[in-house]
Amino acid sequence: MDNHADLSTGEWSTPRSAAAALVVGGALLVVLGVVAASDPAGTVLMCLAGILLLGFGAYAWTIRPRLSVSSGPILHIRTLSGTRHCAPAQIEQIKVLDIRRIGRRSGQLEIDVIPDDGPPHDPDDPALRLDTKLYVFGRWDLGATPSEVAEQLRRAGFDVDDAR
Repeated sequence: MDNHADLSTGEWSTPRSAAAALVVGGALLVVLGVVAASDPAGTVLMCLAGILLLGFGAYAWTIRPRLSVSSGPILHIRTLSGTRHCAPAQIEQIKVLDIRRIGRRSGQLEIDVIPDDGPPHDPDDPALRLDTKLYVFGRWDLGATPSEVAEQLRRAGFDVDDAR
């Protein structure tokens, strides 16, 4: 699988080969569910699994790049609802975490973004923000390790907290 992300371009997303594998696997499950399953429950389960794989593959194929940085610096975060463009002043925090799950370590890149229209602070504690939106990216989303992406964001001019 191609997990290479060109750090010089400042764009990160799920590798196209992985998205294509999900689409092919989903289509195969749907076809085999209709053709080869001998019982109705098996047909339904295989077709449902195939449709879910097709949806996940289509999502990984179309929502590209998931994260990018351009001159300014401006951070672009792409989701199903659109692309969010954030200057450094709109970023509350960028953090790299090292999380242990099911006996293995995985990294995550967390980005807290301040909305344009929300009240900025808690009246009781002015240092506490109430309105940040959290975006979480893993290696699958970025096509590179979160620490590599964080280093590139740091070089672009964003303040990154490496909590590993």
